Amino acid sequence: MKFLNAGLDGCAKPAILNPANGRAVFLQEAGLKYGTLEELARLAAPAELEELKRWLSEHPEAGTPLCDLALFPMILEPQQEILIQENNFAKDERELLSFWENEDALPTYYYKKATFASGSGSRIPAYPGYVTELDYQAELCAVVAGDVYQVSRADAASRIFGYTLINNVIARDLTSRHRRPYLSTSLDGFLPMCPFLVTPDEMPEEIIIKSFVNGELRQHAPASLAKFGFDYAIWDLSRVSVLRGGSILTLGTPFGTGQDQTPPRYLKAGDVVTCSASGVGQVTNIVE
Repeated sequence: MKFLNAGLDGCAKPAILNPANGRAVFLQEAGLKYGTLEELARLAAPAELEELKRWLSEHPEAGTPLCDLALFPMILEPQQEILIQENNFAKDERELLSFWENEDALPTYYYKKATFASGSGSRIPAYPGYVTELDYQAELCAVVAGDVYQVSRADAASRIFGYTLINNVIARDLTSRHRRPYLSTSLDGFLPMCPFLVTPDEMPEEIIIKSFVNGELRQHAPASLAKFGFDYAIWDLSRVSVLRGGSILTLGTPFGTGQDQTPPRYLKAGDVVTCSASGVGQVTNIVE
């Protein structure tokens, strides 16, 4: 299933794409009363999702054409900070194999403040006079299904409700000054988010993550180059505390950010940045 956050007259509502016609059916129209996709991921029972599939099969004509709707970020106001996996991508297969030769390797996490997300077409503020090294980071995300506590490693993947995508915008100079990336990724406007939430059964076997700046390909990597997958992170994070349903967990960002260029090529006013992930969608924003 492919869910989305869309609406008319500036009012965002959770919806699902009708597989029969590609139109958006608002969840309330199909009998589900959840107000956001975050609530859906946290609270929806499997039986409700099966009933939703049945309803769609019985209403192949239902829905509103996407061209008539405004698309909003998948979750406009996340109720929890986003969990980022830092430095989680190898540059290539050789580097990935070398990484796993270190038996003591562990993932690194940090939180990204997420008061408001922005969608395609919105601006990324440049913060002139405050930020000097503005950078993009295309990141595939998993949204956790239900509250998770001490799930087994074998069952962790089943606790993924679906996938989305963000541009984890970062001010590299603030990371250097504050020593950690919490503040440098948490400025207002630093959370462009795709409108879609795609369930695992709809995802391609190979997920390719890309980013473009002014049409130039910068990042291009399969999700398989991640050192630690979503299943590991869900198992790891739920071992000692509850991982709340609806939480957004990122896979980290592949090689090719502005910092990775030689010399570094940071964003400037007027730049157009597009981040995408196969099977999920994309988000495009302009720096102002």
